[in-house]
Amino acid sequence: MTQPPAPSLAFAGPVEAEIRPALLHFCDEVERHHGHRILSDQLRLDVLDETSSHPPVVAMAEVDSVLAAVSIASRTNEGWTLEVVCQHDHALAPARDIIRLVVNGVTDLLQRENPVRITWWARAHDPWVEHIASALGFVEYRRLHQMRISLTIENAARFHDGAAETRGFIVGSDEHEWLSVNNAAFADHEEQGGWTHEQLERRVRAPWFLADDLRLHPVSGGITGFCWTKRHEPDLHEPELGEIYAIAVDPSQVGQGLGKQMVMAGFSHLARAGIFIGMLYVDADNTAAMALYESIGMEVHHTDRAYRWSGPPSA
Repeated sequence: MTQPPAPSLAFAGPVEAEIRPALLHFCDEVERHHGHRILSDQLRLDVLDETSSHPPVVAMAEVDSVLAAVSIASRTNEGWTLEVVCQHDHALAPARDIIRLVVNGVTDLLQRENPVRITWWARAHDPWVEHIASALGFVEYRRLHQMRISLTIENAARFHDGAAETRGFIVGSDEHEWLSVNNAAFADHEEQGGWTHEQLERRVRAPWFLADDLRLHPVSGGITGFCWTKRHEPDLHEPELGEIYAIAVDPSQVGQGLGKQMVMAGFSHLARAGIFIGMLYVDADNTAAMALYESIGMEVHHTDRAYRWSGPPSA
């Protein structure tokens, strides 16, 4: 019986101009094949950024000289976030040897940092990750719920009545103060904490960004809270969704009910834009936030998982 061709590592290193087009084309093709987004916004924006002082790193594997899988790692707050994109039959798990090749290709590069914190995010539509992660030195440590709510006429009216007054973000004016509130509120958060002007600017330049969708409170004076909303176009598996992408209250204002009012402001804004399903992500162990979201009628739709790298597995 003829053995299938073995995969080979075609490239491992920082994303460079020479490989960027092939990398993005491959990710786009896999997304079209599966009918939904594969890469997170953060990684896609980081790959697209040709001027970043801290480019992501990537490992790319080929089979018969055809690109078949990539792993991409991007810097976060004191660590790295890893995602894997593989062209495979979505009804089946991808071949372990090619996943091992691209994941090890990135961890081999990053372990030169001492210590290094690498988090591999697995979406709900990639359940195969949990069956190979431990063999590559990763241990599950975090679960992230996506919660949803129908933005019916009744819910939209309720959110409008309970919302804090907000205004839209002003590009070129609000960046410094927004970063101050964000970084104070998310001081210990892996993805949202420690943002720089460069990171914020990258998202402001994103094609999906609308300044009016980043709601700030109060309408005048210093910013004490924000609710950043985002619109997702429908795909083969999902309807149009309106997301609360990030939400925060200045730590000095916590405990006054502003958080719930900002949630309502965000969903009220999305409902006025004609979106019928609202959603957000929340850590499964954030019981206070879970209770708040459940109190306004949200329910868990699915759960993503994060795996922390503990070092190369023992032979």
